[in-house]
Amino acid sequence: MSIIQGLKLAVPLLFLLTMAGCGDDGDTGPAGPAGADGADGADGADGADGADGVTRALPTLQGHIPTDPEPQFHTLDDRILPYDVQAAYNDTTFFWRLSYRGPEEKRHEYIRFTNGAWQREGGDRRDAQATIDGDAQQGDLTVNSTIYEQRTSIMINDPLGATNVDGFGEFGCFLACHDVSRHMPEWTSTSGHDTKYIDPADAGSPSGTPVLDLWHWRAARSNPIGRSDDQNILSLAFVDSTSGDDGGRKGDAGQSVFASQNIVGGNPEFVLDPGTTSGKFAFKWDDFWTTPFYYMTRPDAEQIGPLAPNPVQMAWADAATLGYLASEGDTVPRRILRAGAGSRADITAFGTEFNPETPDSSYGVWNVQIQRALDTLNPDDIAMVSGNTYEAGFEVHLWEYTTRDHYVSFPVTVSLGTGTGDIDAVDLTGIIFGGPESALAINWEVIPKTRLNLFQPGITSWEFLTGANAGKTYLDAQGVAVDQAHGGSGSVLAGEACVSCHNVRSTDPAPPLFDAGAMEDLAEQRGGIWENTPVQ
Repeated sequence: MSIIQGLKLAVPLLFLLTMAGCGDDGDTGPAGPAGADGADGADGADGADGADGVTRALPTLQGHIPTDPEPQFHTLDDRILPYDVQAAYNDTTFFWRLSYRGPEEKRHEYIRFTNGAWQREGGDRRDAQATIDGDAQQGDLTVNSTIYEQRTSIMINDPLGATNVDGFGEFGCFLACHDVSRHMPEWTSTSGHDTKYIDPADAGSPSGTPVLDLWHWRAARSNPIGRSDDQNILSLAFVDSTSGDDGGRKGDAGQSVFASQNIVGGNPEFVLDPGTTSGKFAFKWDDFWTTPFYYMTRPDAEQIGPLAPNPVQMAWADAATLGYLASEGDTVPRRILRAGAGSRADITAFGTEFNPETPDSSYGVWNVQIQRALDTLNPDDIAMVSGNTYEAGFEVHLWEYTTRDHYVSFPVTVSLGTGTGDIDAVDLTGIIFGGPESALAINWEVIPKTRLNLFQPGITSWEFLTGANAGKTYLDAQGVAVDQAHGGSGSVLAGEACVSCHNVRSTDPAPPLFDAGAMEDLAEQRGGIWENTPVQ
């Protein structure tokens, strides 16, 4: 079996800290997995382990491995991700097709019955490493297993719009990335999951105003029902608090296409409806990679999407009435897909496909096809008008990574029919969007394809780019200072684009203003390529 096959077929190992009483006074801690007699672990004395506590293995880091034994399938070490963009529109609808190689990763978070208790499973790779290292400066310390969806997204700015983000065409997503965001150097374990935002001084709009449109396709939390997530980035006067998300990446108005369930009273709120799963209330953990019931829907989404009819939720109380008793390894999805409503649910993903390239189907080519009305009439969406040109930045999250470990593009221009942008959307006069069949009718073989090369930005924040970090010191895992003086800050403040000084690949043509190095080479120096986060 190849290493790649092993990654897919091996069940993700789990992690749970040795069960102990919490608090220095020996107060009763959270109930541990039941002992042999079915009783909870006894109280720990002064924080010591409780009797009958169970220690399980630390999480195995799924996904990325440092060397590639099968280069004919993919290159895990590559600092650059080739990404093909196709765009088209008609009188009513805009269509994207985004193609790239990567892992399938269409699973996200689950609830598993093990050692006599239900527990949550799933998390991203960086938080799993923080859990292994016990390093709260690196991430969340409660991750049990690395199960995390892959996704791609598009930030769109309207240079002619009332909420135009000045400079987005020059700096793209760097404008939205800050030192205090999750997994960045000034984030702490008390900061919560702080996300992207645009400083009001750069947005030219009051704090709290949606200024960038975000089309966010998710392989687990939207794609099984043929949907995408519609979000936006706020202009935000950031004030950090001790919990939650103080950032500015927000869902559009309305209801998202996914919800979350939790463990209540010791049991999940929902299990699978056996009438939609050939009699199963849950799938077995050992069948994790092969079960068709890896996702679950609300009844309103049972008939939505390419996989319909879909497995549906059933309330725990109803399952118990039918005689369901959990047994070792029973697993149900934590995320529940639903129809969604309002502005947040107005992007579809009809036509998206995954084409495997490895024998075990774990790796291949994603062709993500998403569609939305040109003008949704919603104030948190950018209306796209034939003849106009827009600015866009693209992102991809792979290998169970998220936050700053994603791949990003330099910003590009997208024109609707003028032929003046980096990407020219083709006018599909013969196809009028009316449902999934019209989206599938597009012949993408004749639509122009633009190749972008995406890179990892690491800790390259807007503060670094503008020179605000010049007096700070960040230390990497070896205690070596990471330079915070950006030699190009003067050019940034003068409005010069990133591509005036940097190319993406070292083999790309030299930039016009100054050759300050390729992003391919700079990424690792700036805490990219899954390096530890340098901290103050």
